Amino acid sequence: MNKTLRTLFYILSVLLIVALAFGLRTRAVSKLSIDFDEDDYLRAGQEYAHLIRAGNWSGFLEANYRPEHPPLAKIVIGLSILSAPEEPLTPESATSAGPNNYLPRDLVKPARTVNAIIGTITVAIVALLNPLAGLFLAVHTLTIKYVSQIMLEAVPALTSLVAAISYLKGKQAQKSGMNRWFILSAIALGLTAASKYLYCVVGIAILIDWYIDARDKDTLKISLRTAAFWGVLAVAIFFLFDPYLWPNPMARISESIFFHAGYSTSAAEIEDAGFPMWQPIFWLFFSPVVWHKNVFPFPFDPFITILALFGLKRLWHKNRLYVLWLGVAMAFLLVWPTKWPQYIITLTVPLSFAAAEGIFLFRDNILDWWSARKTRAKTHFNKTETRRALPWLIPGLIAFAILTIFPLVFQFGVSMTNFNKASIRDGFNGGIWRSISQGLTGQLPTMPANIETRPDKVNFVGLNLYPGVFSFIAYSNGRSVLFFNVLWTVLSVLLQSGLGLGVALLLWQRGVRLGKFWQALFILPWAIPEMIGAMLWVNIFQKDWGWLYLAAKKFGEESFFAGFVNTLEHSPSMWLIRYLLPAIWYGFPFMMLASSIGLKTISNEVLDSAAIDGASTWQTFRYVTWPILVPLLIPAFIVRGIFSFNQFYLFQAFRFSDSTLATLSYNIFNPSNGFGRYGGQFAVSATINIITVILLMFFVVLFNRWSKAGEGVTYA
Repeated sequence: MNKTLRTLFYILSVLLIVALAFGLRTRAVSKLSIDFDEDDYLRAGQEYAHLIRAGNWSGFLEANYRPEHPPLAKIVIGLSILSAPEEPLTPESATSAGPNNYLPRDLVKPARTVNAIIGTITVAIVALLNPLAGLFLAVHTLTIKYVSQIMLEAVPALTSLVAAISYLKGKQAQKSGMNRWFILSAIALGLTAASKYLYCVVGIAILIDWYIDARDKDTLKISLRTAAFWGVLAVAIFFLFDPYLWPNPMARISESIFFHAGYSTSAAEIEDAGFPMWQPIFWLFFSPVVWHKNVFPFPFDPFITILALFGLKRLWHKNRLYVLWLGVAMAFLLVWPTKWPQYIITLTVPLSFAAAEGIFLFRDNILDWWSARKTRAKTHFNKTETRRALPWLIPGLIAFAILTIFPLVFQFGVSMTNFNKASIRDGFNGGIWRSISQGLTGQLPTMPANIETRPDKVNFVGLNLYPGVFSFIAYSNGRSVLFFNVLWTVLSVLLQSGLGLGVALLLWQRGVRLGKFWQALFILPWAIPEMIGAMLWVNIFQKDWGWLYLAAKKFGEESFFAGFVNTLEHSPSMWLIRYLLPAIWYGFPFMMLASSIGLKTISNEVLDSAAIDGASTWQTFRYVTWPILVPLLIPAFIVRGIFSFNQFYLFQAFRFSDSTLATLSYNIFNPSNGFGRYGGQFAVSATINIITVILLMFFVVLFNRWSKAGEGVTYA
């Protein structure tokens, strides 16, 4: 393909992506229901529109409804409704009030449309830089939602992007010091601050990248002067486009800051929501498809996030700023107590760039695999050795087929039916086999699947259960069992591994007395049956009569025990401690043993050589001990990961019935466990089990490929 054709294809791709983005956003403009805060920002826009119509420019010095946010994005809303007839001012409402469904449609549509156009311009700029990233941003449903409503997100999302790409252009310029691109970046950052403070995280990312770049080039003094001028210019632009601050800057900025601090810790709506610290991570894997039916074509968001995770390393080497932007924004959202979903828009631009790199990574891996496949020599089998091995292999293969393959095939067959406790008699009298065999051969029609019904005959439903069950485990009752399952696996394995490795390193030190005794003592939790161990911890954490609660009553409200109990009961994030502590206690001995075995393979000569070379304790661990341990620890990580993903007894003992897929599957299967209307759904339970197996296989394969565990120990 010559250069002209490539250019035409590139332009056509960008135009199609922009058209797609505009189409999805205009559809959202007309179909989305009125959301929280839209009445507040429409009222603010009405105030500015009235001032503009009346020519009362001095009124901008005092007008700023909801002054916790700067006025620029609200002024844009006011400009958008100038062409519409003036309506009575939207009534004022508390921040905890629900959506106002009586907003005048003549004002809602133009206000939403202007935001949608601004959101489309953002997509267009991203698409010009990277069409694939532009495509991901175009279809990201959470972004579509919040830039297509009367919200403050569209304007700062655009200006923060301009600030980032202008800074990158300034870095590429040959002229040292301040240049026109840096000036444009500062102006855009000032406009961002004048629209919504939160989006200024891009400025922090720019400063970090600026420092790293200056340090590498040894130009810290010049860069410091340039960055200082850049920051001063951004502050000046912010002040210029925030006329509300002009009469009394310090008092009004303080008012805004103190409002946010108080709102994030005491607002009734935040307390009622009870979002944990990790809620922003959940929003990354969430899609508003479950909130708004027939508005969005597909829940692309979780797939974009997964691709972004794989593309972060490539993006760091290609353009570090976007990774810093993503990291700074996520760190702030994790720390900030307010966890509203629209805050995710602060990072969906760099997320889209990372997702594009994830696609390129998969493309390169596929090409490498295909190239290796062509050049790989065929393996020659020795028939004699194969015949000798068969008698030893056949018993194992038979056991594997009976104990593993057959149960999986049977459960997959059950998942293609609606087998439940009401049809148990028909199922055991041949109904399961009848429905599967006749359904697969076309003798029975494929029935629709409904997980809330219980027919008394087993019917064939094909694969119709899978979409509904996956949706159920992904976004049931406002939370995601699947997300919690993955989060639980990551946290528990990391904590178990950290403690196990730490204990192993302590026992490995020279001069430790009674090392074997301590090792045997630390193994004891692993030797206790998991259910017995779980019940021990239930006796500690059980409300009212558990040891911890009894200690709190005995030693009073000022004691450590009472403080710990209050934290468990009232913190939306810390309640997880009651489950993580038992999991760490039970799982760390295995990681300690694996680490201890690995440490024994390190010869004293290697450590003495590192000491002679002047390596510190941390350098010795980082560059000597850890590389030797990793190949031995990776299989242990995988084993503990599988156990944690399938954690059952711990949550069952604590009666956390829908914590992991394993507990959910059991409680849906059990017809007498009191699990509401879902108990006794055998086919649904089988479907969850099949999904669990598929997910585990996917994660293990990916982890193996990422860690190169299949290559074994290569240092020896």
